[in-house]
Amino acid sequence: MDFPEGLFPGGLLLFADVLFALLFVYALLTAPLGRLQDNSFSHLLFASTVAVLILWNIRAGVYPAIHFHLLGVTTLTLMVGWRFALIGVFLAVIGTTLYGHGSWETLALNCLLMGALPALFTSRILEFAQRRLPHNFFIYIYINAFLAGGLSITASGLITAALLWATGLHSFGWLGYQYLAFFPLIFFSEAVLNGMITTMLVALRPQWILSFDDRLYIDGK
Repeated sequence: MDFPEGLFPGGLLLFADVLFALLFVYALLTAPLGRLQDNSFSHLLFASTVAVLILWNIRAGVYPAIHFHLLGVTTLTLMVGWRFALIGVFLAVIGTTLYGHGSWETLALNCLLMGALPALFTSRILEFAQRRLPHNFFIYIYINAFLAGGLSITASGLITAALLWATGLHSFGWLGYQYLAFFPLIFFSEAVLNGMITTMLVALRPQWILSFDDRLYIDGK
């Protein structure tokens, strides 16, 4: 999902640049940036960003823009919120670009598909679960981590496939055989990854999961 240069027309890349810039500026303006002065929080954010960077560099793929790797953005969002997750994703995409994956001209598009979309998707599912579903530990894990993780990477993959088809880079039939056929496996892998990591952190380091509240999900249950 990390696009190299020369694949997409300039108009699409410009639109992605503007959209991500607006979203990033909004995140900076509305995020409680004062929390970064807390060493425990800033260390958590940057350590998680490094973990995401390492995860993104474990990949498989044989065609340009057709790479398979897990995202882990759902867990990052549950840990620090979508605004700080977006900052972490931006740094991680810069890191992968410096490492030779992707390109500077597609940096914003990569940030949108690999970071902003999963982060916002996870945030909306979390808000829905908190408003409409019982406050239960298992619902938190299976809905906010497992299901949100799987659906987030699926949504990113579908939009990636749509872009590749709409710009004429690959036919729908080719994408269905070479790319979309792997989505069930990718869904399950991403869901299990986020579900396992979130469960482990809730059990061992609940203070690292800012969206989790013992009093809400465990006490009295």
